[in-house]
Amino acid sequence: MSASESVGISSGAALQKRPKSYRLVLTGVSFSLLLLMPALDQVFSLSAGFESTEKRILAPMPTFRFPHVKTFVAEFNQYYKENFGWRNALFYQYSQWKYWVMGVSPLPSKVLLGEQGWFYPGNSIGNVADQHRGLARMTLAEIEAIGRHLSDYQNELAKQGIKLYVFVAPDSYSIYPEFLPDNFHISAEPSNLDRLKQYMAKNTTIPFIDPRPDLLRAKANYVLYQQTDTHWNSFGALIATIPLLKRMRNDFPSIPPVRLTNYWIRPRKGIGGDLVTMLALNRQFTDSVDYDIKPAPLILADQVESISHSGINLPEQRFLHPDKTRPKVFLLGDSFSYVMNPIAGYFREMYVVRDSHPNREQVKKERPDIMVLEIVERNLIDLASL
Repeated sequence: MSASESVGISSGAALQKRPKSYRLVLTGVSFSLLLLMPALDQVFSLSAGFESTEKRILAPMPTFRFPHVKTFVAEFNQYYKENFGWRNALFYQYSQWKYWVMGVSPLPSKVLLGEQGWFYPGNSIGNVADQHRGLARMTLAEIEAIGRHLSDYQNELAKQGIKLYVFVAPDSYSIYPEFLPDNFHISAEPSNLDRLKQYMAKNTTIPFIDPRPDLLRAKANYVLYQQTDTHWNSFGALIATIPLLKRMRNDFPSIPPVRLTNYWIRPRKGIGGDLVTMLALNRQFTDSVDYDIKPAPLILADQVESISHSGINLPEQRFLHPDKTRPKVFLLGDSFSYVMNPIAGYFREMYVVRDSHPNREQVKKERPDIMVLEIVERNLIDLASL
């Protein structure tokens, strides 16, 4: 072999090795960047355009207090799991892939995908899916406990001259079962609400208002729930409160006649609801059906107070109407009560508190004529521990 041939072979070997070394360097740099990206994002907020879809307060950065090293490590581990860089952006991409490509829910325990753009809350929200499948039935003992507890509370209020009403906001499963996926089967057995309603009618004197018949009749002409949200819309809330108001008017005739003509109602586009927000799909599903509702002067109340609480999106509110012959109502509700405000003008005063338990001292201080306990269907068991 000549010297020139030897040099040529050596040069060729070097050229073959060089691309491999470039690839190794590029791989190493890329891997290092991937490791650094979470830290860079936390410092420079590179993924700030991707907001958290979780409706909760994430773990804060813990404070180190010597000698509690193990506690700090555990708290920091939880903090980092919930706040590491690019977390929201990665979930966004994951969610897009699962929904648009795979056709399944990115978070099946939280959100159930229905038909024609309908979304339903999943089992992580009050075990709601299994309740409607008939797999999470309340026991007779639980139903009896609710009846006893509510009767005790009714007696407690009666001593203060307060009339108690229980008002149930139905799950979307109960009003729009036709949009559930084909593989979801509503149980043919009486639901928890059916069984509790029957028990309350036979064993108590508490007015127990179930608006399902009114909602089922009205849905033939109107959309009453937000397709992308866990809640009813403004018109759904108005339709549901009609049987409540009529029942109260039997006991308090000074309440004005209850008619839909007492309201100016106009459809409008809603917004992407909490269910699609959980899935990071709120950029694609930006519309739902909602309504602008304005009471007539006869039942137009003024909001005079709104008290916000940290960590709670729904404030306490007070409404006043000039007709002092009407009763005063204390409404204790959940998030479904937020769009019930248009009924405030049926009363001289309506005070609304969003909480799971009544503050008895607050009720005594307010001295209402009426106490309304509003609760969503999936949380009926909570009535046993007011």
